[in-house]
Amino acid sequence: MEGYGDLSLFGEMSAEEQAQAEEFRKARQSERQQKQKEQIDKIGEVEWVNSLEFQRQRYLRSNRKDAQGDLNFETLRDREPMNFGQAFSRAELILILTSVNEYVLEKGWTTQRHGAFPTRDVPKDTSVSSMVFGRLKDMLFPLLAKHTGISADKWRFRDLFVIGYHEDHQRALELHSDGCLASLTLLMNDTGEFEGGGTYFEKFDLHIKQEPGDAWIHDAKLSHSGVSITRGSRIVMVAFMDTAGGFTGKHIESKFS
Repeated sequence: MEGYGDLSLFGEMSAEEQAQAEEFRKARQSERQQKQKEQIDKIGEVEWVNSLEFQRQRYLRSNRKDAQGDLNFETLRDREPMNFGQAFSRAELILILTSVNEYVLEKGWTTQRHGAFPTRDVPKDTSVSSMVFGRLKDMLFPLLAKHTGISADKWRFRDLFVIGYHEDHQRALELHSDGCLASLTLLMNDTGEFEGGGTYFEKFDLHIKQEPGDAWIHDAKLSHSGVSITRGSRIVMVAFMDTAGGFTGKHIESKFS
C-alpha cells in the first residue's frame, strides 16, 4: 500500500481516520497531477506519454478501477500467471543444464544471494548466458509490452538465476513476492525427474505445474511459493524483470541485458 493510496483499510479505521486518509489521498493525487502537468509543459504531451515515468506509473495503477478506462492493454497486475509459450527447445534445455552442472562442479551452489528468501541457485554467469539472455529478451520483452503498456525497449533483467530444488537439500520456498515488476518461472528438467513441486499463487489458490521450457510470467507482487518436492530434483530458471533502473536504481549491467 502506498501511503493511504488505495484506502484498503477503511473497514478498520474510524470515521475521522477515514477522512484524514481521504484528504491525504486527494493531496497526493493533486501533487501527482501537478507534477505531470509540469512534465508535459516541459517536454510535450507526446514525449510524456512515451516516457518511462508515465508508462511505469500507468502500469502500477492499472489494477485500480479508476484507471481501467484509460488503458490500451490488458494489464498483468493482479491477474493469474500467463504461459507465454516455449522459450527453449529440449536440446537447448540440455545445453543450459550442462552449463549449470559445469558451474556447480567448479563453484558449487550459491545459497546467500537472496537474503529474505534464500535459494540454492546458480547466478547468470554460465557459458550459455548470452544465448539465454538474448532469447528471453527477444521473446518476453515485446509480450510484456503488450500486457503492461511499457515499451519493450524500457525493460531490463534485474536478476536471472537457476534454482536447484532437491529432496536432500532445499525442497521448497515459502510464500513471498519479488522486488520487481514481473517475474519469470521456467521449468528446465523433465517432470519425471521429481515428484511434487510447482508454483503456488495464494491470491488465486492456484498450483501451477509447468512443462519443461515453458515461460510463465506473473506480476511480481503476487504472493507465491515453490511447492515442496517429495522426490528427486527440480531445476527452475527464474528471472526478475523491471524497467531500466527499476525502483532501486539498479539492474543487471552486462552485455547480455
